[in-house]
Amino acid sequence: MTVMGTVAWFDLTRQFGFVALSNGDSDAFLHMSVLKQAGYVWLPRGTTVRVRIEAKRGKQRVAEVLEIDHSTARPGENAPILRKPKT
Repeated sequence: MTVMGTVAWFDLTRQFGFVALSNGDSDAFLHMSVLKQAGYVWLPRGTTVRVRIEAKRGKQRVAEVLEIDHSTARPGENAPILRKPKT
């Protein structure tokens, strides 16, 4: 299922966070490995994302990040961190 949401929080040290889904469902777990596939390592709170959600063991998780709009990030948040390209 594809849905819009906003980054509720993401912890760089713990390498995961949560996305608040706009469809009213509970938050979805977001792991850094999925975020890296979209070209990022960290996103600020409030960033709008379009994600593909999967249910795993009764809980929702982000399986793929399809779009990122960090212009919606909360004021005062640090800039998103892009994944370093492999050299």
